[in-house]
Amino acid sequence: MTPHRVIARDVDGANVGMVVAHAVRNVAGTKFVLKKGDVIGDEHVEPLQALADRELHLLEGATDDVHEVEAGARLARAIAGTGIELRGPAESQYTLLSAHRGVLCVDAGALTAVNDLDGVSVLTRFDRQPVDAGEELAGAKVTPFFLPRATVERIERICRERPPLRVLPFQPMRVAALILERVDLRARDRFQAALEHKLAWFGAELVAVRDSHPGQPYVELIRSALEMGPDLIMAAGASSLDPLEPLFSALEQVDATIVKHGVPVHPGSLFWIAYIDRVPLFGLSSCEMFSHKTILDLLLPRLFAGETLGREDLVKLGHGGMLGREMAYRFPPYGEKRDGQGADG
Repeated sequence: MTPHRVIARDVDGANVGMVVAHAVRNVAGTKFVLKKGDVIGDEHVEPLQALADRELHLLEGATDDVHEVEAGARLARAIAGTGIELRGPAESQYTLLSAHRGVLCVDAGALTAVNDLDGVSVLTRFDRQPVDAGEELAGAKVTPFFLPRATVERIERICRERPPLRVLPFQPMRVAALILERVDLRARDRFQAALEHKLAWFGAELVAVRDSHPGQPYVELIRSALEMGPDLIMAAGASSLDPLEPLFSALEQVDATIVKHGVPVHPGSLFWIAYIDRVPLFGLSSCEMFSHKTILDLLLPRLFAGETLGREDLVKLGHGGMLGREMAYRFPPYGEKRDGQGADG
């Protein structure tokens, strides 16, 4: 890129194709002749000459330069993975939107590699947030008027291997619930209503609620639930601290694998999750049954997006594991208003 200092009256055909480095208004100052970053066309020569002795700063791109308009569009397309839509440009910046409800996945390594390149800025929301259709997820901007073609192509190579952003859609899962303690009918109905309210936001369906009966082995309860073909099982009422809790011996009998017992999150530090083949089964404490901002609400979006949670996933939750009110953006709104979005119908 080569800068040129030109007096307006001297503008001619040789300057066509150059970019103005600043906004240029007409003699009266009432309207723009060119806005910052605009390319001079043949139709601009005469209006520019009319500005007489005004000094213009023009930029001439090299053969291996890409104008910000093209470079910005290519950047936005490159970083957008599946489930992402583009809006823009507005002042040379593109906004990335969620195409559907789901979980935002940010590849921090790829994002860092892109932002490490001079002249490029990509800013995002946090990884693993639940998002709704149309929500703003990221902004992408090329800051200089020209970007070296090699830089643009480097961005595209990085993102071809692993796009920094994508949105995993929620899957229409079938859920079974086990109630392992004796509760009155009113409490049971309240639990079922609260659970169905949450599941509806994900597009999931509660296909079975199984109550334990005195003397009934828990293994029978689990097998009864499995016969319904659920994609996920929740167990309410088991004691997470009791080493002789019969649910855990029942899990052994159905060949379940406990991923981790206890996670570095509050509220929810006693959370545990196991897998029976590919079906996750986890326990619910009383606060998790009715609250909308616990470890359960942090993990449900990932489970309904089809993620398999491993031990490392749960251990990493300690970073940000204090789930105070300021963390509200990390939880599904379950029909509440958020980020200017209206409530669900």
